[in-house]
Amino acid sequence: MPYIKRLTVVSFCFASTVSHATGLNFWESSTTNSALASANGARAMDASVLATAPSSMTQFDSSIVTGNVTRYQVDTDYDIFGDKSNYSKSDPIPAGFFVTPLTDKWYFGLAAYSRTAADISVPELPIIPPLISIDEARVRPIVVSFAPSVAYQFGEVSVAGTLEYQYADYTLERTECNWRGCSLSSQSGTTSGWSGALSATWQANDKVSFAATHRFATQFGDDNIDFDLPSITSVYASLELVDDLIWHNTYSLSRWKGKSIQYDDYMDFIGLLKGSQHSKRLATSLEYQWHDVTVMAGVSIDEAIDAFGGEDVRYRLGVGYQLTENLKVDLAGFKENYARKYLNETILGEEVKVDVQNSGYGVSLGITYQM
Repeated sequence: MPYIKRLTVVSFCFASTVSHATGLNFWESSTTNSALASANGARAMDASVLATAPSSMTQFDSSIVTGNVTRYQVDTDYDIFGDKSNYSKSDPIPAGFFVTPLTDKWYFGLAAYSRTAADISVPELPIIPPLISIDEARVRPIVVSFAPSVAYQFGEVSVAGTLEYQYADYTLERTECNWRGCSLSSQSGTTSGWSGALSATWQANDKVSFAATHRFATQFGDDNIDFDLPSITSVYASLELVDDLIWHNTYSLSRWKGKSIQYDDYMDFIGLLKGSQHSKRLATSLEYQWHDVTVMAGVSIDEAIDAFGGEDVRYRLGVGYQLTENLKVDLAGFKENYARKYLNETILGEEVKVDVQNSGYGVSLGITYQM
């Protein structure tokens, strides 16, 4: 392909972006939240309800602590201009939650978990080989939230306010190549900012409950990176269909359009960390209690934030076991099919093919102790 045409094609393709982001939101905040697709905000199973609807913590009558670790892997296959490559990244992600009643109406909760995360590798994209190319790169921004919450219950309604300290750890790795050879450069650091949330829960009766949470937008950074994160609004509904069988549902809107995570020293040609549109999310799940065993299953559908759009579907399955009166262990697994990013057109007389396919897998282990 002539060089000028190749440069034009690259610009055309990446004006639409070839990313796989689902809004960069990490919904696997705990083992039970993962198994139930984070649709269980209206009904508290363990202390990790702080990651969905903190106002629902008033459903506990004693102190409770939950800890878990999730191992998440994403595999990416690229086929760009006939150049094929694949990458695989895996990260362990811990989280912890604590809830305690202060009085019969006031409650306090403390959460530490990740809700914004990415670990993405981009292959080298030659434009005028070997003189000009877009460097092979890896971007890894992780935001961990440390969030105290206070809730108040009056009758069947609970409200909560959350103060959120967001601690970001970021990495940028690039393999820079020219006619003299290739070299690896790396940049990493930390930064932080503040945000907050409001939530409310209504327990209509013993079988039906509703909740809503609004998390505020925030922007922070340093000389190397800027985090411009969106507001997120979520609503939840839980219904006990028959004895011990509960149906959870949620709808979320993440306002990613115009938001982004931007590295100062990296031109994001592909738009990996930029929002071209808002992301809507639907999720549903079932929870069944049988003696000391809890069986959980769920599915979620997320809209991708890039210009290609599409829907990312994640399937989940989990099981919990009550070891003692106070101690419970949970195990969950999930598989995600990302929307395929595909372009096969004739541009300036040349056939252009860009094909990016991602798949994700994860397993999570959690332990809950209620005092």
